[in-house]
Amino acid sequence: MGETPHPEKLVHLYDELTESQLGVPTKDYRKYLMKWGIDEGVASHLCFSIDPTGKGTITREALCDALKCWPNQPAILRDVEVIDSDMPSMKRESIILLMLEVVLEKRAKKETIEEIKRRLEKIYGNGWSCYIAEGRFWSICAHRQGSNLAFLYKKMVYGVFQTPYAK
Repeated sequence: MGETPHPEKLVHLYDELTESQLGVPTKDYRKYLMKWGIDEGVASHLCFSIDPTGKGTITREALCDALKCWPNQPAILRDVEVIDSDMPSMKRESIILLMLEVVLEKRAKKETIEEIKRRLEKIYGNGWSCYIAEGRFWSICAHRQGSNLAFLYKKMVYGVFQTPYAK
């Protein structure tokens, strides 16, 4: 069994998945956790602890109660300035968290961009482009609606977008 992720991350992933719903089927949350790289055994164990009676639906309240975690916003996001985005808020926060997780691994820029792209495509589908710019530079690009994001973190601009024709 793999490492159990931080409770705030689990709640945040749930919030993104259910941004326009009241609850989510337990099996869908389990699959979504695995898509984010959480071990299958850990995902199954977590889902059982959140839905112990087997109702088949997970609510945010049940998730927070099981994890004993009632977060508002991950602390690291306080250091981020969103320059431009047309993404739904929870998706935007999830992508920023994903990107910062890779950035904090302190790889070379090329490796960082490749890893961000790999993770984005695993979760959100193909056609993602990523960039890192020093200073306050960023760009405008043609992108699929709801996929553009540029943000500033520690004097570096990070950006991602999905190409308009990606499937």
